[in-house]
Amino acid sequence: MLSKNTFFILFSISFLIGIFLNNVLKEENLSLLVLLFFVVLFLNLYIYIQKYFLNIICISLGALIGIFMSMNTLSHISGNQEHLSVYLNNNKHNVTFEIENLHKVGEFNREYIANVSQIEDLKVLSNIKAIIIIPFNLKPEKGYIIESQVKLYALHNSPEFQYKNYMLSKDIYFKSYLNSFEIIKIQKSHKILEGIYYIRNKFLETIHQIYPSEEAIFLGGILIGARENLPDSLKTDFNNSGLTHFIAVSGFNITILIIFLAFILQYFPIFIRIFFITIFISFFTILVGENAPVIRASIMGLVGYYILMSGRKGNSLSIILLTAIVMIPFSPLSLNYDVSLHLSFLAVIGIVYTQNFFKKIFYFLPDTLSIREAFVLTMGALSFTLPIMIFNFGQVSLLAPFANIAVTWTIPIAMILGFLSIIVYFIFPLVGSIIAYFTWIFLKFDIMMVHFFGNIEWALLKIDFGIYKNYLEILYFVILIFLVMYFQGGQKKEQST
Repeated sequence: MLSKNTFFILFSISFLIGIFLNNVLKEENLSLLVLLFFVVLFLNLYIYIQKYFLNIICISLGALIGIFMSMNTLSHISGNQEHLSVYLNNNKHNVTFEIENLHKVGEFNREYIANVSQIEDLKVLSNIKAIIIIPFNLKPEKGYIIESQVKLYALHNSPEFQYKNYMLSKDIYFKSYLNSFEIIKIQKSHKILEGIYYIRNKFLETIHQIYPSEEAIFLGGILIGARENLPDSLKTDFNNSGLTHFIAVSGFNITILIIFLAFILQYFPIFIRIFFITIFISFFTILVGENAPVIRASIMGLVGYYILMSGRKGNSLSIILLTAIVMIPFSPLSLNYDVSLHLSFLAVIGIVYTQNFFKKIFYFLPDTLSIREAFVLTMGALSFTLPIMIFNFGQVSLLAPFANIAVTWTIPIAMILGFLSIIVYFIFPLVGSIIAYFTWIFLKFDIMMVHFFGNIEWALLKIDFGIYKNYLEILYFVILIFLVMYFQGGQKKEQST
């Protein structure tokens, strides 16, 4: 008899495979034919061995629902693209945008993500967004509704990176260059959100006021994911050293923060710890920016913590899969094309299934300030995410594990001291500056490690997978499914004994 937990795991995995398959094939009839082939194959297997009938039904049902969900999303995207195709020419069109958030800061301009509300006389009812590039002398804020005469440029994929599909997973359909614009209206956010947005800007302003440039950028990155002003040279060193994940808000980064908060609250009852950590991470999520990757990273970080606190690791895969099938339907294309989604889930899975192994390796490290826990989290997350980073970024530092070991223990300390220095600086500037000095020591050490490991060229292994990148990723995910199921079986045996 199929247990409820096994039924749910089989259904969820096949549901995700159905979405993934149809996203790749992009032809519903072809996807259904592939599903029919496997159903017939499994039924013949059942007739031969007289077993696993419920498994076959469960897998078929999950895949079928996944395929239809992907079909619905692709149909919606196709309809939007058809409407926009009229305007994707060499002519300028009158377009109304609503600024959503700052995406990237370049050398001479800023890139924003904006909602498109009107193109000429066409009222845009669907959720269509665009990347708009604006010169430095113009600085619209979040909520500005602006109008401009612009050309609409289509996005394109390349063999190395499915850029168009990645952007479509975020509802972004085109990009435009705005040399000027007219402010039509300023859309007011909810007062609470306005307050949090003000706090974020004040945080960044204060960070740059009391810390040197590179340390300020690094602290802004690890505290609230602010990477807009990251210089290209420093960004290159972060990439080369394998330390980029520290300045990106990911499930891995947030889990480190959660563990350190748990250390501070360790003498409180577990329900108080969970309550305050959940409230803090929720506030932190809005502070960083309420976009999909940040929300996803926060959810995955909290899910990982709840699993660790509950001690119910036998159900950890079910909890992770439940999180996936709740989140992915909001953007089915992200399952195929959003690397941050892959890294968030893989980091949590790696931590859950390899923590005991790495605890045995790093048994000699002290528990003070959760140093051992930070190392275990780092290596656990890296063990499952490293292949994806290699496939997608085409390079890996052979010294990345050592760079992470050198830096990881300082991150929670720098985050907490940095946060305290800013809060205290608002009230007692002198005391805040003193705390900032001690924070600077850790930040300076981290920056030195970034530059040191980032400039060791012989340790940087560059691999161009070309057109085989996607196939290797699929192969890795297939291996990973069997590997996780193996770990899951091992945990069940431990619980039964």
